[in-house]
Amino acid sequence: MLSLWQRRSLIVGHWHHWLNAVNQHSLHAPFIYQFYQQVIRTTQAQSSFEQIEQYRNNLLKSKEEVLAESIGAASTVSASNVRLVKSIARHTLSTPKFGCFLYNLMQFQKPQYVVELGTSLGVTTLYLALADNRTTVYTLEGSTKIANVAGQAFADFNCQNIELREGNIDHTLPQLLEEIPQVDLAYVDANHRLEPTLRYFSQLLDRTSENSILVFDDIHWSFEMRKAWKTIIQHPRVTLSIDLFDAGLVFFRPLTTRQHYFLMF
Repeated sequence: MLSLWQRRSLIVGHWHHWLNAVNQHSLHAPFIYQFYQQVIRTTQAQSSFEQIEQYRNNLLKSKEEVLAESIGAASTVSASNVRLVKSIARHTLSTPKFGCFLYNLMQFQKPQYVVELGTSLGVTTLYLALADNRTTVYTLEGSTKIANVAGQAFADFNCQNIELREGNIDHTLPQLLEEIPQVDLAYVDANHRLEPTLRYFSQLLDRTSENSILVFDDIHWSFEMRKAWKTIIQHPRVTLSIDLFDAGLVFFRPLTTRQHYFLMF
């Protein structure tokens, strides 16, 4: 159950987004129009999606219990660390629509190095990995037991391009960034608090180029996350941002003026 402040944050964010969001008919800049058409508006009918969604359905029915170590923001649906897999799936997994969006984003950008913070049960990881099996997806999960569930799914899907790293992301992320030369695409869905989110942004920023894209999930989940998002898009290196309400994207493309969009999703 969401707290009063979280409900207020979501209401404020939804109202602000509704007032400002536009679709392709109001977009004139060539890049953002192309991005909207190919990534947001486009839907895919891939056989791999059916397999991922079958995995999601299996998770939603699973009676398996796992010890979900509390590292990030506390759960709003359970005070216990011992949780049913189906409960985790019901309350934390991104929607099929958002999975399709990540798949489209991968095919649009064609990244070489992809980093995901917050593997959870691995559904979004599969959408990222199956979009291009030539790209390695480095995915970081803080909970050992949850990582084990995801790892079994990756094996079942025979995904050779996923590298799962278990452990506190405060430790595993800096280690990973020392090993890879750059971050082309990052999906941040980990510790939903102000300080960790800004720290992840700062760490990832050191490995970005002008072609990199960083995606932050749940930017309206709380007033802390809304503050983190506002701070991120004001960074001097961020030249373009997109608020989809469900998530926010930042770009570092060389532009003459900074651009911020609220897009219908």
